[in-house]
Amino acid sequence: MKKIYFPRWAEVLEMSQLSKSEKYWFKFTLCWYLGWCREKSVMCNFETARKFIEWARKEKNASEWKVERWREAIRWFFKAAKIQANGDRVVDEGGLGSGAVMDESDGEWSEARTRDEYRILDVMRRRGMALKTERTYMEWYRDFARQVGLDRGDGIRSELISSYLSYLAMERKVASSTQKQALNALVFIAQRVYGKELGDIGDFCRAKNRKKIPVVMSREELRAFFAELRGERLLMAKLQYSAGLRVSELLRLRVKDLDFERNQMIVRCGKGGDDRVVPLSDRLIGSMREHLKRVRDLFEDDRERKGIAGVYLPEALARKYVNAGKDWRWQWVWPSREISKDPRSGLQRRHHLLPQVFQAAVRQAGIRAGLNKRVTSHTLRHSFATHLLEDGVDIRTVQDLLGHKSVETTQIYTHVMRKGTGIKSPLDVL
Repeated sequence: MKKIYFPRWAEVLEMSQLSKSEKYWFKFTLCWYLGWCREKSVMCNFETARKFIEWARKEKNASEWKVERWREAIRWFFKAAKIQANGDRVVDEGGLGSGAVMDESDGEWSEARTRDEYRILDVMRRRGMALKTERTYMEWYRDFARQVGLDRGDGIRSELISSYLSYLAMERKVASSTQKQALNALVFIAQRVYGKELGDIGDFCRAKNRKKIPVVMSREELRAFFAELRGERLLMAKLQYSAGLRVSELLRLRVKDLDFERNQMIVRCGKGGDDRVVPLSDRLIGSMREHLKRVRDLFEDDRERKGIAGVYLPEALARKYVNAGKDWRWQWVWPSREISKDPRSGLQRRHHLLPQVFQAAVRQAGIRAGLNKRVTSHTLRHSFATHLLEDGVDIRTVQDLLGHKSVETTQIYTHVMRKGTGIKSPLDVL
């Protein structure tokens, strides 16, 4: 009997339209089943699935409703694996007993829609798009399909996109940047995945372009903010402020990107895919060296442990330099304390710190400092740019340091600077 090979099942399950509770139950059952297969040294197929269910029934003395939930999870696994493999119409094949995973009429499970999602995901993977972009585009496609009643991806049309964009502006009241993101996702899927020439999408209702002034901390507020942080989080916040990094650029720093001799760092593949050089503060060099010693100890421990792959590398580099992921120079500057599974390859490896962890620490520090502003990690980047302009640094230089494509983007900080320096209210001289 043919072996089922489906290494990306956890990622596909997470991106499916099953409910949160079903995802949890399916994942629990499938981890149990696959672990049982490894322990017994047997292949993953219908025969071993039947044996596993019978064994589990006796082992847990389970009631019939619980056994049926195990069957549902494994049916989903086999169906999704076959859809991914060849896109054929999937039948039960008499493997695990009667009953469908879900009723297609409820809109939660559609084989045609699932094949579309595999196809979209495959195109994005072959183009080397970021994992965050993949997930964002898939979320927009799912929401679009639900809203306009699209059953198959090849039925996407310009008038449907126009209607959906108007719905986002009028009903959901989204910002113009959010509407633009949805447009980019749907146009990409229509053109790159299904080869549709959309032409003019039409005169849809455009969301209002709200001009927002960035939140900036004064130098006194920054001192109070830093006083509420400790250890690694303090070092991360100071480094982000000192160089004006985006949070993604901060977390993706690798050891080889730090140049202590020249007091600079290299930001690789920033927004837009460009590299740039940013300053590294003299005050942080000693702390960074001490931090890297602790990271080196963690790296050496990982090398001695079995089953842990090297750090993630872009696919082209991973193929060209096979062992680079286990080289010290390629390690993350801010590694996570936990080993996790790579959502693409399924390998166990140490990823960099999650952005949510750092952002939560920054937010709480702002609250503890008593600041009457909503402080986020991006506030540190805003403060970096504003303080440089206030110190007389040329706006073009600030533009290069921030990695902005247009100087108009950088000019937003002059509004903050102007309000804080020089101009007095007429009431002051009345």
